[in-house]
Amino acid sequence: MHDLSNNMELDSEIASIIQTKLSAQAGKVLSYSRQMSLYQKEEGNASRELDRLRDTNADSSDITEAENKLFNAGQMLPAAQSRLATAASDLRALIKTAIEYLPSDDDALQRALKVSNSVKP
Repeated sequence: MHDLSNNMELDSEIASIIQTKLSAQAGKVLSYSRQMSLYQKEEGNASRELDRLRDTNADSSDITEAENKLFNAGQMLPAAQSRLATAASDLRALIKTAIEYLPSDDDALQRALKVSNSVKP
């Protein structure tokens, strides 16, 4: 009976650790996803501004500045995409482990699944 009690405590501790890790990793994925979205918007805004300046025959220094903004915005995207892809992959791996230890209706698991499904592979 004592071994059974110890195993139940251990399972409870493992479940708690997994829930904590799921929540943290899901939060990281959401954060990187928001970051990626902001960089994409920034790049789109910079591109539209550059087009507007070119269409209105703006001063060459203004066009150069807009080109630099567009370049810088574009430089951020690959690193952000890489961080997001890595975090999403880590979350999916953690979900596979969590499914073995947590009930299917566990809140942390459900949130992690929702976040994972919201990110393109």
